[in-house]
Amino acid sequence: MSSKTAFTELGTKAIDKGLADPQLSAFYNSMMSTSGVVSEKLREHMPYLSLCSDKLEGFGPPPIFYVGRRCSQRTLFGDDWATQNKVELRTPDEELERASAEAYQSALAGLPYYGYARTTVLLGDKPVDIAYERLIISLRPSPQSDRRFCAYFGVIQDLQKR
Repeated sequence: MSSKTAFTELGTKAIDKGLADPQLSAFYNSMMSTSGVVSEKLREHMPYLSLCSDKLEGFGPPPIFYVGRRCSQRTLFGDDWATQNKVELRTPDEELERASAEAYQSALAGLPYYGYARTTVLLGDKPVDIAYERLIISLRPSPQSDRRFCAYFGVIQDLQKR
């Protein structure tokens, strides 16, 4: 990653104050109104989300099992990446994976993560500068479920291919 890499946790109070993207805010408010339990409200946000398991391994985030058609990760990494027939999908940049792991750990510990990131990602052998805001929250399929999964909602603010 470049020397201008920055990952800043802003906290969900920034969402409450109206500082987040409106769609991201709507998703956050919708999920908090159900106490993090999946409801019909999730359906309208699915195109913008990627979903990950609750299995943290090593120093990376959990594997991805769903990438929405309008998700920022699909925008960045492409349709070919998002539609791979792999059981455990990972982002193609290992440094980005390691840098994002803490946010997933926070979400799985019950603390929704909202922050801003600015970094350089390698796509193939080409660097891409990207700035984005991201929300990661842990959801449960039902109130009685011990199982959880993470929902990632990212909004790209700036994307520059070099």
